[in-house]
Amino acid sequence: MKNMKTKLCSLFACFMLLSPALVLAQGPGNNIQTVVPDGREESDSIPVGTATTYLFSAQAGHSYSVEQSRGMSRPIIPMMVFGGCPGSSANDTSTMAPEVTLNIGFPQQRQRIAFTCPGPVFPPASPNYAQAMIPNFNGGAAYNFSISVTDTTLFSEKWKATSNADTFWTFTNSSTAPVHIGLILLDAFGNQLGQNPPITINPGATFSIDTTQMPQLPRNPPGGGPFSLTGSALASEDGPPGAIRATEVIVTTAGGPCPSPTCVTSSETVKFETKIQSR
Repeated sequence: MKNMKTKLCSLFACFMLLSPALVLAQGPGNNIQTVVPDGREESDSIPVGTATTYLFSAQAGHSYSVEQSRGMSRPIIPMMVFGGCPGSSANDTSTMAPEVTLNIGFPQQRQRIAFTCPGPVFPPASPNYAQAMIPNFNGGAAYNFSISVTDTTLFSEKWKATSNADTFWTFTNSSTAPVHIGLILLDAFGNQLGQNPPITINPGATFSIDTTQMPQLPRNPPGGGPFSLTGSALASEDGPPGAIRATEVIVTTAGGPCPSPTCVTSSETVKFETKIQSR
């Protein structure tokens, strides 16, 4: 009996929701359930001779990590993950630090897969529906396990670029394999201000960038008005949860031009973290 606190879709209802890639996953013996990407671990059971596809909404500009686990000396059935959004690809992060707990025994008893949904964030596109599918066609018993989906996107409530202020970011890869990140800036109305190309950060390395290095920011407004941009930021990552540690500082200058004896600077540290970290 299933313990998962999710909604089982009828085939017709799910057909109306799914993208063409997901429609291919339907068929005899394939159950479809919806999950919420909030990091909660749920238990489920897949009967012999069937498969279950777990669906969740994947937003443009966001990143996600899907993990399944069984427990000591209980091998997993390999899980397949499809991002459901253009340009996304799955990245198995099971052996990357921060590591999943592989428990004791052989073979693998946990699996974790990450992916990103590239932008643009604005204008908004049709909803994307990602899927994780686990088949139990060759097993001799029901497949009992736990599954969780986590939104690993980093969020910042504000950034600033004006004639006397700029924003500085650092991204450190604390995992044991390269991680790709995508930094997106939104204005105060949620409009996307261009998009930086994907950035590859090697294990243990730190990448730094600031608003003076972003050519997509309109520093010469039409009509010659004052240059002033503010908004929010988000960064996607295709590593495991917690792989990327980000910092953000807004630096403002006052007085005379810098460097000079009359130059005065002030800095404001802004949190840049996942929604789960900010709870």
